[in-house]
Order: sequence, then C-alpha cells, then structure tokens
Amino acid sequence: MAAVPSTPPGRPQNSRVSREPPPPADAPPRRPRPARPSEPWSQRASRWSQRLSFVPVLVLLAGTVVAGRYGHRWLTHTPKLGARTLEVTGISHCSREEVLAAARLAVGSNVLAVDLERAARQIERLPWVARATVTRQLPDTLRVAVEERAPAALVAVGGLYLASADGTLFKRAEPGDPVDLPVVTGLSRESFRDRPDGAREQVRDSLALMGDLESAQLGSSSRLQEVHREPTGDLSVMLGGTYIWLGRGPYRSKLSRLRVVLGELRRHGLEASEVHLESDRHPERVTVRAHTASAAEPGTRRGS
Repeated sequence: MAAVPSTPPGRPQNSRVSREPPPPADAPPRRPRPARPSEPWSQRASRWSQRLSFVPVLVLLAGTVVAGRYGHRWLTHTPKLGARTLEVTGISHCSREEVLAAARLAVGSNVLAVDLERAARQIERLPWVARATVTRQLPDTLRVAVEERAPAALVAVGGLYLASADGTLFKRAEPGDPVDLPVVTGLSRESFRDRPDGAREQVRDSLALMGDLESAQLGSSSRLQEVHREPTGDLSVMLGGTYIWLGRGPYRSKLSRLRVVLGELRRHGLEASEVHLESDRHPERVTVRAHTASAAEPGTRRGS
C-alpha cells in the first residue's frame, strides 16, 4: 500500500507557511530605495557650527538677566540714591508728618524703591485728603502733592461730621476743625449706613439749596445757620434769627419772593421771626410773623 504524502502537491516538505497575503495582481513592482549619499564632512561641520553659534547668545541673555537682577537690587538699596529732600505741598489741615508717615517716606528712603502709586493711595486714606500724587526726581528728591477736601457743611447724625461738596461725610468734627459752617439736620445715622447713596444725595440737595440762597443774595446779609430736612423731603432753613419754611422745590422762585418780603420788612424797621412759603397750590401766598428789629432776639427759631 502506497504512503500518502503529508504535504499538498507542489509544496516542499518542512517549509514555513508564509502568512503574508500575496500582492495584488495589478500592483506595480516595488522600486529599490536609492542609497543615501554620504554627506561631506564640510557640510556637517557647517551645520554644527550654525547650531553652536546660538550658544553664546543664550549665555549672553542669561548673563544679562542675572546682571539685571543684581543691578536692580543694587539700585533700589544703595544709599547713594537715598532721599535727602522730601517736599509736601497743598496741605493746610494735614500735617507734613501725617502725610509722610502715611506714605512711609523718610529721609534716606531709596527713591527708586518707593512704589509711587501705593504711596499716593496710602496718603488718600487720610480723612482730609481728596487726591495725592507722589513723584521722584533723581538722584535724591521725592515730591508729594496733596489736594485736600473743602468742607461745605456740618451734618448732624449722632454727632457733627464735616461734609464735602459731593455729600460725603469725610470726618467727625474735632477741636480745631472749621465750625462756622451751616449745619444740615434731619438725617439719621441709619440712612448713611443702610442707604449711603441716598443719604449723600439728600446732603447734596441741602447744599444745592445753600447755593440758591447765595444766588438770591439772602445769605450775605444774614448768616445761614441751619438747613433742616423733614422725613417728607420738605426743607426749612434758619437764616440769621428767622425760621423759613420752604417746603418742596424748586426753590429759586420761592427765594425771589422771600427776598422781596424780607426787604419790605427791613424797610419798615421790622424783622421776621418766621416766614412760611406756602405750597405750590398758592405760590403767591406768604405767611410772615414779624417783630421789630430792636426787639429781635438772635438765635430765636420759632414763634409760639
């Protein structure tokens, strides 16, 4: 009996079976990769020299950074740039010592080490200071220019506070502060705490009325002592010894009538203790309580 071959016909025995798929019938024949020509030594040397040419530049930059740091440290610490002159201008209520202490400036302070903007912000925290500017002049001078607040009135809210023209209460009145200012009354401390914008607006309204009184030439002959604000928003003033009820604005036409009335009283030797400018329904009506000028008692607010 003949033996059966263990391999198919046409395949040699003990040969490894190739698992790669045969190439497609229409695939082009592979071209052999051309051999890479060897690069001449001169070209390789040139390329490496170009790469190495950046090394001195990097070293120079690193050295510049290090030198800059040490140079900055030297400039901001050397006593050769210490301040010898400290100029402070624009102060009348603040002292020079207060301004310099707030900015932490002293003789010997390095002028380049001073943060000018920060020093100005520190000075502006002083109650009297509205704005401040700090500048330097090499080699040894620091200048501080201060713009102080101008008090326009006193505001009574659990104590007397100085108010600027924008309605801001910037400090509590203390001995030595201006006291010959009109007093705004009728406002509460709670209003400044709970509704600060509205409270400042009410102070501004009172200050605007003071301006109208000056424009009507009513504050020149008699000193404006007080502007009182009712919870309803009505305003009244104490002008000299006369209590004047103005009610709601606009006030300029009312103040024009008031000037005429007060002028007529003076012409007859009388002085008003109270003047009531009535509501807008009767703008022509004015109620006056008068007494003779010789019998007037300064500081009297209301008649009985």
